[in-house]
Amino acid sequence: MQLIRGNSYYYPSQVVIGGYKVDDQLVLIDSGNDDSSIRKAIRDFGDIKVIALFNTHSHADHCGGNAYIARQFNPLIYAPELENSFIESPILEPTYLYGAYPMQLLQNKFLMAKPSKVTHAFDACDPIDIQFKEESHQFKPISLAGHSPNQYGYLTPDGIAYLGDALISTEMVSKHPLIFTYDVTAHLSSLNSLESLHANGYVIAHGGYFDDIKSVIASNRTAMMTTLNHIITEVSKDPCTFDQLHESLGIIYNLTENVPQNLLNRSVIHAHVRHLVDLGELSVSVEKGRLLITK
Repeated sequence: MQLIRGNSYYYPSQVVIGGYKVDDQLVLIDSGNDDSSIRKAIRDFGDIKVIALFNTHSHADHCGGNAYIARQFNPLIYAPELENSFIESPILEPTYLYGAYPMQLLQNKFLMAKPSKVTHAFDACDPIDIQFKEESHQFKPISLAGHSPNQYGYLTPDGIAYLGDALISTEMVSKHPLIFTYDVTAHLSSLNSLESLHANGYVIAHGGYFDDIKSVIASNRTAMMTTLNHIITEVSKDPCTFDQLHESLGIIYNLTENVPQNLLNRSVIHAHVRHLVDLGELSVSVEKGRLLITK
């Protein structure tokens, strides 16, 4: 792991893992894709004891190493309420994407981490005290719902904010402008709240470390607003089904999908349509067994 400042670290990889180390004791922020990812993240510390693990949310690339850490160190494991249910019962993730018991090709490590027990579930921004031998250090949860149902970030005593997937890097936005989100309304609200978050540095799971995140917030917001505008434009031409809208957005964004990617993108489209329906911009009705989206 690379030192940021004080006791705060991060492991730069495809999915960044955070750390807060005091002597030979370590607190982790997320655990990566799998056993291998988390082993690589902590191996340079040598004889280290993981005493706690904070999960930002329940997606498999953020809690894939939980089971290994739990087995090796038996730490306290913190996760936001609702997210803890998915961490403990990973079958819920492909189930909600598919809308029924998921086919085998959806039961893979990218959608399902190994199940692990969350020892402490929370749903408030009350500070969390972690005991390092004889002294206590305080971590502050940050509510960042939207990308997932109840995502939280964490602010360390050094003032380093670990933001999970509340943001993705501007480079990633350019490559994947159809940003994954569960709740567009909450996601946009979280982007607004991040503008007033004062920290000494910021760690983005898909992007790394940043001294300042103003431009990243702007690129994420622009991408989401662009998708909303694309949807309004397409539906304004003609009422359409979700499949037809997906096809149109697939052309706009040049999407190449397998089955899991199709369902993930479909979920994103549903999230944007729901936001627009609740704003009164669009309507949804049933016609001959089809869900029809109208302006």
